[in-house]
Amino acid sequence: MPCRRFFSAFLLVLLFASASSPSARADDKDASGSFDYGLSEMLAGRYATGCPALESSFRVDPRPGTLFTLADCDRKWGKTASALARFEEYLALYERMPPDSQARQRERASVAAAERAALERTVPLLSVRLPGDAPAGTRVWRDDVELTGPALSAMVPVDPGEHRIRVELPGGRSKEQGISIEAGEQRTLIVDLAGEAPQPGAAAAAPPAPAPGPAPAQVAPVPRAPPRAKGSSHAGWVYVAAGTAAASLVVAGITGGIALADKSTASPVCNAQGMCTTQQGVNAGNEAHTMANVETGALIVGTVALAVTALLWWTEPRSGEPQASATHGAAVRWAPAGAVWVW
Repeated sequence: MPCRRFFSAFLLVLLFASASSPSARADDKDASGSFDYGLSEMLAGRYATGCPALESSFRVDPRPGTLFTLADCDRKWGKTASALARFEEYLALYERMPPDSQARQRERASVAAAERAALERTVPLLSVRLPGDAPAGTRVWRDDVELTGPALSAMVPVDPGEHRIRVELPGGRSKEQGISIEAGEQRTLIVDLAGEAPQPGAAAAAPPAPAPGPAPAQVAPVPRAPPRAKGSSHAGWVYVAAGTAAASLVVAGITGGIALADKSTASPVCNAQGMCTTQQGVNAGNEAHTMANVETGALIVGTVALAVTALLWWTEPRSGEPQASATHGAAVRWAPAGAVWVW
């Protein structure tokens, strides 16, 4: 029986160890990973990511070395008040260490004391106060920290830069204002409650109604002339037709010249029926016939294009001609080419 009880107790110990050890190992791994990442970012000068990672590691595993490194990271980041608080926390922790631990941390403690003394000379100090007529129950926050008791109106270290002061009145209304403070500066801010707190015993008076004046004179609207419709321009098509005519005439001239040259070559060796005594004459006669056909087609196209160009030119709207009103439907406009319907 004693052996069985011992065996049962041994199993319980093993179960407890197996249930708790992975979690502890996971926490240690998370803390170690956050510390390694934060330290590498800090050494690379990326304090905005390195310092939060070191702080996360310290929350999971609050080791003195991590706290010292976090304080140094905040100092390099320019968070002088945060760094001062971290170094003070580290020195307080150092005072509670056993002698053997103090021996291992003595060099860090010496550096922390020197940094604390230097930061106390440069850290900004800010005092936030309420005016004397502030309603009872008014609450004040500096950034995300509520100032209560001695913290309200006391000179406390803050980080350099911008800070938001938020005031909440008893009725639930709130007001925010900002303040900027630099390294080594001491500022006192009296919260501005103007326009927020109601005056006791005084009701909000409505502004007096304006005295009735004479009725404004009624001015009849001036009728506006209806917009005029713009005539349709043929300028683009005139250029296209003229270009086609010119190109066709050029082609006709070139092919006509080639046809005449081939004809002069074929005439001595070919009769009127097209019978030639040499192959050169046959080829010249065939090419002369082909070029003559191309010349004829080009002349036809050029003639038609010239006619279209003339028609578009004569029907192109001229400046100064009367335009039809857009509100009167179709109208007739006289042009040199005759009557043209305008819509």
